Amino acid sequence: MFNSIRYKIVLCMVWVQIALVPIVVVMMSMADYALLWRWDLSYHLMMVCYILGLTALPVSLCLKLPKLLKWWLRLDFLISPIIAFPMLLSVRWINTFAEDGNYILYRDQGFFPSGSREVVDLGKKEGLFIHRLQANIRRHPCGEDIYFRADTLKGCFYGLCPGESPAAWVGPVDSAKYRRHAEHINTLIDSLYRSQPLLAYHSYKTFVFPDDFSEINYNEGSISYGDYDIEYTGGDSVSVRLPDNFNIRLFFPKDSIGDFSPKSVRTFIERLQKGKQYYTHPCYSVHRDG
Repeated sequence: MFNSIRYKIVLCMVWVQIALVPIVVVMMSMADYALLWRWDLSYHLMMVCYILGLTALPVSLCLKLPKLLKWWLRLDFLISPIIAFPMLLSVRWINTFAEDGNYILYRDQGFFPSGSREVVDLGKKEGLFIHRLQANIRRHPCGEDIYFRADTLKGCFYGLCPGESPAAWVGPVDSAKYRRHAEHINTLIDSLYRSQPLLAYHSYKTFVFPDDFSEINYNEGSISYGDYDIEYTGGDSVSVRLPDNFNIRLFFPKDSIGDFSPKSVRTFIERLQKGKQYYTHPCYSVHRDG
């Protein structure tokens, strides 16, 4: 009986599971928010452990087994759903949207979604890992149809996502190259801004300026640049929340910001910081919330 093929299969299943459990534990401890396993290795190995724990006992039915092995299989069958299944529910896997070379747009998700399901992240493949890039990069909402490029020569990544919720972005993957090619990056930012209606209510845009790496975000009808927030009131004016006092909003005519391009918004905020905007449009008004 101990030399039967089915017995050897059961014994192999037990030893494979015993060997995989510490490997999975170590792999899960190595991964974190900024570092993910490629090809969902930890998730798949954990799934293998779970399946082995549930199937080894049925495969061993009607076999004459040593008492220790028999009790091991029974306990494994009972414990696997109690321990492994909750762990499987907490594990997150990678959903890839677009790739270009070693750079990838992805979303890590699990059985219970957290945050916006339309949010994707930028990462770089590094061996068995995907390293989430965070410096000067925000997550970008987008659908399935994504045009994505990573220009390693100029140190930038950029992309477009058309549709009902259009998105566009330009950001650095190499700070030195990104600044060195500032003229090209600024042209790219302006081009992507004008490629689609960025001021639509459900539009999302993020651009990083190459000279000082300041970031401008267009998010559903509002614009943020540094600590300033610009909101559209629906009429002929825009409101600006001041960084030193968020209870105060300044109202300006819409033409104060020109065509609302990144360059125009940046110029507007710089003039506002210097106090010159008040004299350009003396009919501004102030509203204090609360």
